Amino acid sequence: MSMPDTFLAPVQPRHKRSLAAAIVSMGMVNLSMGIAFPLTAIILARQGVEPGMIGLSTAAQAAPVFFISPLAPRIMRRFGPANVMIFGLLLAGLSFLLMGLFANLHAWFPLRFLLGSAGTLLWATSEAWINALAPEERRGRIVGIYGASAAAGFALGPTMLVLIGTGVEPFYLGGGLMAAAAAIVVTADRSRNHFEASEKSAPMWRLVWIAPAALLANFFYAAAEESLVTFFPIYAIRAGMIEQTSLMLLTIASLGAILMQPVIGTIADKVNRMNLLVMLVLATVAGYLLLPLVMPGFLATAFALFLVVGLANGIFTLGMVLVGERFRGSELAGASAFTTAMWGTGALVGAPLSGLAMQLWDPHGLIAAVVLIFLAYLPFPLLARLRAK
Repeated sequence: MSMPDTFLAPVQPRHKRSLAAAIVSMGMVNLSMGIAFPLTAIILARQGVEPGMIGLSTAAQAAPVFFISPLAPRIMRRFGPANVMIFGLLLAGLSFLLMGLFANLHAWFPLRFLLGSAGTLLWATSEAWINALAPEERRGRIVGIYGASAAAGFALGPTMLVLIGTGVEPFYLGGGLMAAAAAIVVTADRSRNHFEASEKSAPMWRLVWIAPAALLANFFYAAAEESLVTFFPIYAIRAGMIEQTSLMLLTIASLGAILMQPVIGTIADKVNRMNLLVMLVLATVAGYLLLPLVMPGFLATAFALFLVVGLANGIFTLGMVLVGERFRGSELAGASAFTTAMWGTGALVGAPLSGLAMQLWDPHGLIAAVVLIFLAYLPFPLLARLRAK
């Protein structure tokens, strides 16, 4: 995995190395997480654990985002992004190893909390580091590559389980990937001066008042994405499709996320970014409203889903680009930690609300919920445009 030189042409050589290390290593992190989430559920279900307890086990991995995110900016300033990432990767690798050795519900509660803590540090630090290094004129392209790498990692996780099985062995693969990723980051610039505080630096939680459209994008995007991934197979089956087709459509959706983020990021370097964000939200809403009209036709649904998920992932890309455009130094570290916390919050909130919506309006409550999530976000970029004028 290497970074095309054309994308990084105006970047200093040591920054090129750091950007490549951050993006490649986070692709490996997301691959490991893409393995871990379904694998833990499969193993626990095989052991006879009830779905409610499996959900609590998953929550144990998601919960650290609320505890670690407030501490992340100070940790980044103190130790520097490369060193924080190396620590996070080794901690994640150890967690994977121990989860393979002690494969039971009770051991996994603290181990998944440990893994979630490492993941929170890694996501917040990598996004802040990439934004700190990316030149303004190439920020969209570089963030688009990062987003595509992350999406590809998550998408490949379940495929790896098909290839290597659903025993404990994939946990050891995850541990090995984390060790390899740490070795890659060791080659990066280890300086600690990326997130220095200024006299006017605002606390992390107050930054949202400065740039709400950028900082809240992750909350709404994660709420919608988790809803779609969780419930789309059920929605497709109830709309007249078979199970294998519904899963194939999710794979096609993930390809949209991978392929369209670099394209949207490149466009973001050439046009007004807030205008583009408004257009993406409107296009995403229109795409989701189109879905019930084309189902259960496979080709039309596949095309619509490819586009709508690609556009929705562009909202994540634009949110991260706008954070890098707006913040510097310690505020950039704080803003990246805040968006990581917003991701975790959106993921926890979205799926339960969409499940309730499907109960109230079966099956189209899913589409209604996702559309309402994006419509609830739309005022933020609209107000930002007005404020800019």
